[in-house]
Amino acid sequence: MDINVDYSSYTLEELYSAAESINSEAYPDRAQEIHKFIKEKEAQLQTQPEVAPSSRVGTQASRIDRLFAVVVDGLINILASLPLIFYFGLDVFREPTLQVTLVSFLYGFLIFAVLHGYLLYKNGQTIGKYLLSIRIENVDGTKADWKKIAFLRLLPIMLIYQFSLGFIGPLIAGLINPLLIFGKSQRCLHDYIANTKVSYCAD
Repeated sequence: MDINVDYSSYTLEELYSAAESINSEAYPDRAQEIHKFIKEKEAQLQTQPEVAPSSRVGTQASRIDRLFAVVVDGLINILASLPLIFYFGLDVFREPTLQVTLVSFLYGFLIFAVLHGYLLYKNGQTIGKYLLSIRIENVDGTKADWKKIAFLRLLPIMLIYQFSLGFIGPLIAGLINPLLIFGKSQRCLHDYIANTKVSYCAD
């Protein structure tokens, strides 16, 4: 018995499946109807606008986008550090004295505040994060306060790097800190310290 089927409610995948399974010789009209709906739905897909980036707002930033943001910030910070290097000379930093270490630490913190302070205060972003449309958030999805970012997220890692003995500082701050992003929660050590995450935001 021939049963009427409403193909208009089928998804494109269901229509593809129906087109493959139907006996077009036994049911030519039904096969023609299926192909008609396939063409209509394919045309609809072609005319649909692309998904707006804003649809990602609130979702956790991908590792690659966080990496690009860090690279941008790193290049900016290197350029900003050139005056200090020229002043002391590169040789001084191979075996820095306590004075050089303290000055470098204060200079780095000040430069970071000058370059990124406004964006951090307003949006929870560095320049790199601003360009990638991502921001630092609390784990509940609210924008992280600039004081939390500066004194819990940034300062501890800088202190570990500058004042830990031997290779311990670079190991923790330069290797362990970023490698933790490959964990399930995609958060670095400084995220765990500050109880933050990085998510997409509106442009």
